[in-house]
Amino acid sequence: MVDMTRDHSSRTNPGFRRGRRISDLMTHDYHAFLDSSFAAERAGDAATALEYHRGIPMFQRSGHVVLLRQLADLADEMTPWMWARWAAYQCTRSEDRGSEGAAITHVALDYTLKMFCVDEIEATYLDGGDPVKIAARTAGEHWAFHQICSYELQGLECFLDTTATGRLAESASLARGWVDARIGGYRVESSAPEPLVVRGLAEDRSIQLLDLGGQVHADDAGWLLGRLVPSGTTPALMFDTRPLPVDERTARAASTGDRRGAWITALVEAMSSGRVDPAVVWSEDRELVTDVPSLALVTRATPKGALASTLDQLARGRDEVGRAAYRILRDVAAGSFGGNGDAPYVGAAAVNAHGYAEARGGLVLGEHGARWEHWADRVPDPARGRLLRLAELSRAAA
Repeated sequence: MVDMTRDHSSRTNPGFRRGRRISDLMTHDYHAFLDSSFAAERAGDAATALEYHRGIPMFQRSGHVVLLRQLADLADEMTPWMWARWAAYQCTRSEDRGSEGAAITHVALDYTLKMFCVDEIEATYLDGGDPVKIAARTAGEHWAFHQICSYELQGLECFLDTTATGRLAESASLARGWVDARIGGYRVESSAPEPLVVRGLAEDRSIQLLDLGGQVHADDAGWLLGRLVPSGTTPALMFDTRPLPVDERTARAASTGDRRGAWITALVEAMSSGRVDPAVVWSEDRELVTDVPSLALVTRATPKGALASTLDQLARGRDEVGRAAYRILRDVAAGSFGGNGDAPYVGAAAVNAHGYAEARGGLVLGEHGARWEHWADRVPDPARGRLLRLAELSRAAA
């Protein structure tokens, strides 16, 4: 395995990570906006960060804007685990030239590219493509990069010690309890409508988890790769981010020996042998307030006959995720949405800014109150609090 502890001075150029093609378009004002956005993020002010980020035309349709919009909408409803997830995400975006945090992200990126992306880079060179795009995509979308940067190279701890300020520094204390957690293999034993319970292979015991929808990633066999961390609430543990669907052999291999590095070897071998689809490590959206992917929300809420056109509209920039969230909440209010096993989708819809705003405006009739309360009992905060507020508004309208 590549030595991740090598001297940080052998890192890549910061421009390589974000992509020089975008930096060529950056004016002095845009750089100032970006610096102000970074400062606001690190202080825990998502609304201010969003305004600055929106001021940069090249970034207006980025996944980061979607994330900031959701956090800004939830500014008064943040839970301890949400603050911790935000800190873990931000440590992968360190750009301060010459800082320890930036050095960690560059080493993590270099390592991830060498371990997981060699074939793709070689094919790009042969086709005359731009490998910078692969690096930029890896930094933004690769599950293993985020894990290596945040934990295996202590990026989260470094961020908390040197970079976090303001409300984020004050509110992300739970993240301190995440820094030494190890990735392991798990198997889903039960999920909604029952409590989410997984079998920890390293511990050989059943563990009840805070249910943010991580089980939607598992196949029928239920094997997952993930990192359990304190939740700051009940149940006491949760996945630090969405878990990966893997086969049993990979899950077991990741749960033995030196678990800090065993999961990397296990995952690389599984993908090389074809047992695990390499696509599972990529995701355009880094979900912080739910483990239900945005695309899964769209798929669940869209009739099959309309799915192709809906996905086309999504690719063109239309907010089909928000529309899907509203459709789910509309069906919940009407009493026609799925069964209790669909609770993760209801929770994900409730924390969507567009879906929730539309629900507050038109789905709060008297008869809706009991239905909102029914689902509120099946999801954690902040989704639970939002559904209870819809119930209160519905009761007041009766």
